[in-house]
Amino acid sequence: MARGFSLIEVAIAVFVITLLLGGILVPLATQVELRKISETHKALDEIRDALLGFALANGYLPCPDKTTAAGAGTQNDGQEDVSAGTCVAPEGNLPWVTLGAGISDVWGNRFRFRVYGTFAQRAPSTPFNISTLGNPNPLQVCTSGACTISLTNSSDGPPAVILSHGKNGFGAMNATTNATNPAAVSTDELENTDGDRIFVSHQQSAAGSGAGEFDDVVTWLSRSVLLNRMVAAGKLP
Repeated sequence: MARGFSLIEVAIAVFVITLLLGGILVPLATQVELRKISETHKALDEIRDALLGFALANGYLPCPDKTTAAGAGTQNDGQEDVSAGTCVAPEGNLPWVTLGAGISDVWGNRFRFRVYGTFAQRAPSTPFNISTLGNPNPLQVCTSGACTISLTNSSDGPPAVILSHGKNGFGAMNATTNATNPAAVSTDELENTDGDRIFVSHQQSAAGSGAGEFDDVVTWLSRSVLLNRMVAAGKLP
């Protein structure tokens, strides 16, 4: 004689299914985030290539797209902002329209872009040449806000730094609203939003960890790569 399942049996079955789904969905969510991080690294590599292409075509790097109303140009329009041959602001949005790049990272926020001014100068100012250095006060990418370990040359820094503010987006500008997201909390993420010449890059860390929350993805264009490409293309002697 057939009988139905008891409430206890149903409850056990639901519990087992929940455990199985949890075991599948958590790794799946992790895989999705890892894929997004990988896509961000790829996007930053493509931006670096676009910067090199721009320099080869023009003889200088682009300026940032400014994020405030101060100075010449229009803020947050994706165009580089230049006045009298120099950048209106050394740091701002990646000028995605000027470069023909994507408007945002995979989390919908703008890429931050910092350029060392002499590498973005153009007429009537003097464009960079084979002897141009990224100093004094070079840009630096370090493993912490204290910058005890520098990933770049501490005396002759990179011409440009590009970064995504990661999944949490703290300190980034939303690409849809042009509003600035909530400020970063950790020291290392704050270092990437304070507008100075120091940037931080290291492995991701969770909120509550010793290093504090950090999910920024940072890359830079080295001076040697830029000059080598320019020389190889016959743009510099």
